[in-house]
Formats: sequence, C-alpha cells, structure tokens
Amino acid sequence: MKKILILLLCLGLGGCATWYANSPWGIEKNRKNLMKIEVGMPKAEIINIMGNPYDREAYTVQNGDIVEFLIYLTKYTDSGPIPDRDTTPICFLNGKVTGWGRNFYIEQKKRYEIEIKQTSH
Repeated sequence: MKKILILLLCLGLGGCATWYANSPWGIEKNRKNLMKIEVGMPKAEIINIMGNPYDREAYTVQNGDIVEFLIYLTKYTDSGPIPDRDTTPICFLNGKVTGWGRNFYIEQKKRYEIEIKQTSH
C-alpha cells in the first residue's frame, strides 16, 4: 500500500511540473521564443512572438525616455513565490528592444538610476 501511495505522489508531482512548464506562462515556449528576438524590434512584435508577459515594469527617466521591461518566466525551480532568477526581462527604450536577460536588466536599472527593489531569496 505504501508503494502505491508513493508512486501516486511521484506521478502527481511530475504532472505538476509538466503542467507548470506548459502552463499559460509557457516556460519552454518562452525559452525557445527568446531565440527569435532581436535588438531594435518593436514591443508589439515581441508580444506577438512571446505572448503576454508574467510581469511588466515601466519608467519615465530623467531625459523623458520611457524604459520598459516585459518579464517572462523562463525557468521553474521552486514551488513558492517565483524568484527573479526564474525570469528573463526584455528591455525596451521608447518601444524598441535594447536587450534582454537578468544582467542587462540590472545594468539598465543602474544606468537610468532606477531603484532596484531588494527581495529575499
């Protein structure tokens, strides 16, 4: 009886991981679609390729430019709150892609003097 219960539990957990990867956030799809984006692409084209983001941030910086980040889930490492390391931000300056990735995101926030919130992980 214990073996059956353990087997069912393992299958259930494996199913959850598969569901999450194929969930509306489409982690695998997001990872593949990141290979299709290019610097200079307009925001509408990125949304057409990537779909709706998991999160979004937008800022008007000192010179009046708009810096925006569309943040996509690209990894799943925990069952709790989604850590930053599981996401890939795509950066836009006035509606055009300037780069993507966690390091680029941090560099751009420093460059434009945008305060980075501290989270505990």
